[in-house]
Formats: sequence, structure tokens, C-alpha cells
Amino acid sequence: MGTLSLPPQATQVGLAVDVAAFAMHAGELRVLLVQRGELPHARDWALPGGFVQPGEALHEAALRELRTETTVELEPRHLEQFYTFGEPSRDPRGRIVSVAHLAVLPHGTVRVTGGGHTLGADWFPAHRPPRLAFDHALILDRAIKRLQIRLEYANLALEFLPDTFTLPELQGVYEAILDRQLDKRNFRKRLLAQGILAPSGERRSGVGRPAQLYRRAKGAKAAAL
Repeated sequence: MGTLSLPPQATQVGLAVDVAAFAMHAGELRVLLVQRGELPHARDWALPGGFVQPGEALHEAALRELRTETTVELEPRHLEQFYTFGEPSRDPRGRIVSVAHLAVLPHGTVRVTGGGHTLGADWFPAHRPPRLAFDHALILDRAIKRLQIRLEYANLALEFLPDTFTLPELQGVYEAILDRQLDKRNFRKRLLAQGILAPSGERRSGVGRPAQLYRRAKGAKAAAL
């Protein structure tokens, strides 16, 4: 068998990763963005991301960029590749293909600081972000749609919550991701019928009757990749 070689007209392509990292803040779905410190799109907001290093796995590159650009040290509770973006004009520096990753950060992840070549990092409403660099508005839109699809056939909503939670808190995650309100009675009936929740035996005190706390049922798997 002869040695394979690229044709003379072959285009040199760069490989990058971008990360759409989500968390729940005050009942709202937020996305983690960084303010770029270099051209192109200097000072514009963007998803954390960058080029894949030689010998580096894609998920390792995604975690490295998330850690370097936002100083988030916690491992995501969920990380998956969800789409590849390769339009020839998506990056003015040349032909760069980006493998986009979706990440759910642990409950309570709030403090972030810009690192690397960024000017800063902050959380923004996922459904109403600022103007984004490159094609990151499209990447974010696809990531949100992926979240919404995963609500229908996986336990992804549980990844946004602490180990114990109330049913209103769980419904709030669904509503934040779907960006619409759900009927309380139908939601509870459907969720409890799935067998993924179990009473924790504890209640949370507050105004009115203490709320029953739930946890992931024994044997109910975390959202699959």
C-alpha cells in the first residue's frame, strides 16, 4: 500500500474547542462567558475556548480552557461534545474547526475570574446573552437546544441541583432551561411517575409548611453522555 499524502490544494485546518458552561443562579439559567483580550474580537464576550494542543484529548482541552480562562477549578458534573462547527468563514484567522462542548457546573459555582489572555469572566442569562464573538451565538443556541432535548430523555436537570432539593426547585430548573412556565400538577405527576426521585426523609423549613426534600432515587443513573 502506498503512502498517503495530502493533495497540493489541501487546506490547512486548525482544531479548537469551545465550551458552553451552564449553572443555575437565583432560579435563572446562566452561561459562563469570557471577555477576549486579543484580536480578533478584542473586548467582545465569547465562550471559553481555544486551540487543542498536540497529543491532547478533546475533553482535556475543553477542561483546560475552562480552567485557564475562567479559573473554575471544579470538574463539571456533566461534560459532553454536542456539535462540530466548521464554516469556512467562522474565524477571520483562517480555517478553524471547533468541537463544541456542553458543561454543567456544580450547584453553587458562582465566583469566576478571567485568566489567560482574557480581560474577565462572568455569568450571563443564557437566553439573553450579550453580543458574542465569532459564531458563538450559534454555538450557545445549539447548546441550549441540546439541554432542552436532554430534559426529555435523561436526568440532566438533576445535575444542576444539590444532593437534596424540593420539587419546586426541580421544576424551576426545567422552566429556566425551557424558558417557559410549566403546569405544577402535571409536572409533579410526570416526574414522580418516572421513578428517578426518592424522598430524602428530610424537610426544609421556611414560610408555611416545611417542604419535602427529594434526592436521586437509588439506581437512577446520572445523565448519560
